[in-house]
Amino acid sequence: MFHVLFVSVTILFFSQTQCKPIEVTEDNWSDVLEGEWMLEFMAPWCPACRGFVETWDKFSDWSKDLDIKVGVVDVTENPGLLGRFLTASLPSIYHIKNGQFRQYKGGRKETELVSFVDDKKWEELDPIPWYFSPASVQMAALGQFFKAAMAVRDIYNMMTKEYGIPEWACYVIFAIATILLGLILGLLIVLCCDMMLPSKYVPNPKDKLQPRPPAEGVQKEDEDADGEESETDIIDDTKTTEKDGDAKPRRRRVKKAD
Repeated sequence: MFHVLFVSVTILFFSQTQCKPIEVTEDNWSDVLEGEWMLEFMAPWCPACRGFVETWDKFSDWSKDLDIKVGVVDVTENPGLLGRFLTASLPSIYHIKNGQFRQYKGGRKETELVSFVDDKKWEELDPIPWYFSPASVQMAALGQFFKAAMAVRDIYNMMTKEYGIPEWACYVIFAIATILLGLILGLLIVLCCDMMLPSKYVPNPKDKLQPRPPAEGVQKEDEDADGEESETDIIDDTKTTEKDGDAKPRRRRVKKAD
């Protein structure tokens, strides 16, 4: 009886000390920005990931001793995080310390993982640049593109498997949808630009205002005045003659041209 009780207490004690990796999703991923984390990216269909599960679970048991948190990300369920971290291979491991990200590229044994954290070997690695940081705006936008791509893939699988639509027909549908979406987005961009930066009207040179012609009565008076002036316009064509020592001017009347 005592032996059975001892075994039961021992099993209970060890089961309580075991720590499973924390499942990190797109909803709670911001938790990794605080404290120290070791985060693994994996996929259930990946053979290397399946072989690494036991090692990662054993490493997670050291989380309390190392004062860290150990997490795991299923990329099939969280494609947005796959885009944020721009993960190219699986499994991938990241060390995160107060919002600074470093990619672990060491060995995959339990002792090597523990030594990496306990001996602070992560300090020898350069942090990921700010423009590739998963917490940046541009990487968040890239994550949304990854989510959209996965959504399109799911729609494609549904069309081909559930509804039996041929593949070529699916490509045609996606092409038409892409063109229509591009036209709609282009129209929205043009409308937004017109509302924010309205264009100013520049009149055509031919449409510029011409001087307004004078009234008919005023024009007639001006013509009569010009006629009177034309009759009185005289050009002095003086020629001096030496006869009798007098200089007689010669004048001629000039008729104004019509």
